Amino acid sequence: MKKIPKLSQLGEITQSENADVTQPLSTTPLHGSAARWFRAALQVNPYEYAGNPSPKSSYPDEARYNEALLDECEAQGIEILAITDHWCATSAEGLISDATTRGITVLPGFEANTSEGIHLLVIFEKGKKLEDITLAIGACGVIPGDPHAVAEKPYSEIVNIMTNLGALVIPAHVNIANSGLLSRIKGAPLVPMIKNSKVYAMGIVPGAPEMGDQVAIIDNRSPYKRKHAIVPIYADDVMGPSGLASTGGSSWFKMCEPSLAGLTHALRTAETRVSLQDPKSSSRVLLRELSWKGGFLDGQTIPIAEDLTALIGGRGTGKSTAIESLRYVLELDPIGSNARDDHEAVVKGVIGTATTISLTVDVISPQPASYTIERTVPDAAIVKDASGSTTNLRPRDVVGSLEIFGQHELAELAQDKNLMAEMVSRVAGELKADAPRPEILERLKENRRLFTLLEKEKEELEDALADIPRLEEQSKRFKETDIGSKLQQQTDLESEARSFTEAADRIQNTQKAIDALEVEALITQLQSELPVNTKSSRAKDIDPVGKALEELSTALSSSVSAIVSSVEAAQLAVSAAKESWSAKVEPLKEENAEVFRGLVAEGHSPDKYLTTQTQLAALTKRSEQRASLREREGRLRLERSQLLADLAGTDSEVTKELTAAIKAANAKTASAVVVKPIANPDRSQVKAIIDSYFSTPRTKIMAAIDREDFSTTEFVSAARKGETGLKDYGISDSQLTHLLSHGEPLFRELEEVSVGRAVDIQLNIAPKGAGLNLKSMDELSKGQRATALLMLLLGASTSPLIIDQPEDDLDNRFVYNGVVRHLRTLKGKRQIVVSTHNANVPVLGDAELVVTLEGDGSNGRLVSDGIGSLDTASVRQHAEDLLEGGRDAFSARKHLYGF
Repeated sequence: MKKIPKLSQLGEITQSENADVTQPLSTTPLHGSAARWFRAALQVNPYEYAGNPSPKSSYPDEARYNEALLDECEAQGIEILAITDHWCATSAEGLISDATTRGITVLPGFEANTSEGIHLLVIFEKGKKLEDITLAIGACGVIPGDPHAVAEKPYSEIVNIMTNLGALVIPAHVNIANSGLLSRIKGAPLVPMIKNSKVYAMGIVPGAPEMGDQVAIIDNRSPYKRKHAIVPIYADDVMGPSGLASTGGSSWFKMCEPSLAGLTHALRTAETRVSLQDPKSSSRVLLRELSWKGGFLDGQTIPIAEDLTALIGGRGTGKSTAIESLRYVLELDPIGSNARDDHEAVVKGVIGTATTISLTVDVISPQPASYTIERTVPDAAIVKDASGSTTNLRPRDVVGSLEIFGQHELAELAQDKNLMAEMVSRVAGELKADAPRPEILERLKENRRLFTLLEKEKEELEDALADIPRLEEQSKRFKETDIGSKLQQQTDLESEARSFTEAADRIQNTQKAIDALEVEALITQLQSELPVNTKSSRAKDIDPVGKALEELSTALSSSVSAIVSSVEAAQLAVSAAKESWSAKVEPLKEENAEVFRGLVAEGHSPDKYLTTQTQLAALTKRSEQRASLREREGRLRLERSQLLADLAGTDSEVTKELTAAIKAANAKTASAVVVKPIANPDRSQVKAIIDSYFSTPRTKIMAAIDREDFSTTEFVSAARKGETGLKDYGISDSQLTHLLSHGEPLFRELEEVSVGRAVDIQLNIAPKGAGLNLKSMDELSKGQRATALLMLLLGASTSPLIIDQPEDDLDNRFVYNGVVRHLRTLKGKRQIVVSTHNANVPVLGDAELVVTLEGDGSNGRLVSDGIGSLDTASVRQHAEDLLEGGRDAFSARKHLYGF
């Protein structure tokens, strides 16, 4: 009969050196690995399992059973197995060996049956010596190897003894009759079992009905309420491949490397590291790694996790350099002016000329692809595809609405409602409504310039035409004599000569218009090759397009040739007509000269008469320009009216987009932060226009502009009505007179400026659970303002977000309850990179990757054993040493991290 090992013998348990039987001991994880999801089946039975059904009933030998089981592991993506035969560890030997060969991690252990008849999974670290686990079985008060034995020791003792030996104890299939915890124990005796602080999880069978107080226990309600709720997991009995494929056969755990330490850590922070369904990340842009050639971080490569990456290190180690490098390589401009100055200083003084920054990015739209974005200071960025070929894409085309905020940038933005509106718009995605504005404003400016020229022409024309009455009076006096009749022939000849000059001018203007068309350039553009892949099966579908352009080119060339020929013919015709006319009138010149001399001899002034007639004819001709100017004015008014309507439409669409962005942001912040649209309080652009026209007092005008409901469109409309229109604006006396005296030039310039929209962001400062107490930015402290912006940023988008030391400007009261808790809810939804010196961010935010940096004043570098998740001891040590709050912050979460 086998003897039960004595408890004193357990101190002699050592780890096996037999690599053929057990896996190697756990060592420090590979440096640089971020925590990721592993699928684990924690109640897998080996071939020798004697239950019903037994693997032996379906497979002729262990080799075939192991092969089928491990094939299914690979098919299901299961990377961790816990082998837990009833009171037996050595039966796992063959499966451990085969699984290790296949790259699957095995956690050895056994399934216990307590004196109360409760089944427990007892799981040890990979590499644990099987004979040592056999000794642990004996310590439970049973003879190892008897699958039907019931332990002498109760639930609480087995949990305590096994936990002290380094095992993880999980009550198995708690909602299954006869052997499950909830089926055997009820009422008051169940409470201490559930509240045992060494029990982190319990196995739930998803296909079985809920049993007893199962819901209350999972919801962590009284009388089972614990400081840290017990974690429900799926860990059904697996006796073959079908068990692995079932819903209850496995769960997902996030860890740095597959190990019992990682599994235990995940159960201690289950909110972000345990999942009963496949925790597939949402489709999104993901930054992968950032590297440098040259500069302060020369030769370094920083990996980036899919969720939260925290850069830690002392002052001057390169944390801010990394953040600003990301901004530089992606060609993203800071929103605030101070942030822009800081960014430029880092690029120039720390990153340095000729330094090359490289960023690898994975995208899923329009189709999965990988890109490398490179930028060498001071050149523009280039985007390469996975093959290394340079594309025509820009960084924004790849990363979308990704946003980066430098050190203290949030505090700067919090002072300016206009900048806050820009931030809200940018983080909401690519807003398109404002895109037409620059072109509209440029066209309005040109329209205003043409109006100014037109009004100057009108003024000069009217000044000239004002002389017509005087000239007509002189002409009348001359006609009362016989000078007019005697000089009629000369007058007719000069009129005819002017006809030739007018005709030549018109032909010349036609030629200028043709030249302005730049027909040759148009024809060259039409005839250039289209970007068609001639080998494509759809190339023939594009052929009609090329033919249409060819026909248009031919027609244009033919038409222009005809016009040019007609111009040349007209020039020749006018020249010939003038030559013929000149020959005919030549004999009349002497005759007219004779008449002219006779009039002079009689004491008349024929030259003055001719001058008067010439001037009068010219001015009469110029009067015809009034109609032309009126027509031009009408066209300009119509154009301006349409452009102003387009501008108003753009303003309306911008408001709609901003409102939609605000609505989306508010929906994601759960009333912790509320954004409201307001009229832009910055009226400096409007005031600058007024200042350019005034050198006299204008305080009343400025006061009207500062009104919350001020609209440039309505103000200009009122001003065009004169004094009565402006009476409601409180502008009077000389300021009103001066304003109206500037008239349309001022009005036109003003109506091109929109007041625009800004936002007011309100923060709920009420204590947790105390409802709403919203305060606007003007009522908040500097730290509260920055906190409100960060909380808004975290929820406003799914694109990557990068922030440099956000805690510098935050209100500490909100760091955990507001910011850090929000970070945890974004797992799998949004990639976030922060540089930080506050332990709350990586520790309580449960960073998937911590990157530790160090520096010597000349260069920064990554610390070799300081890269990984916080379930890695060396990474925790660096975090404790470097971060503010250090051990206190970690101790505050002792349950999570096992200190």
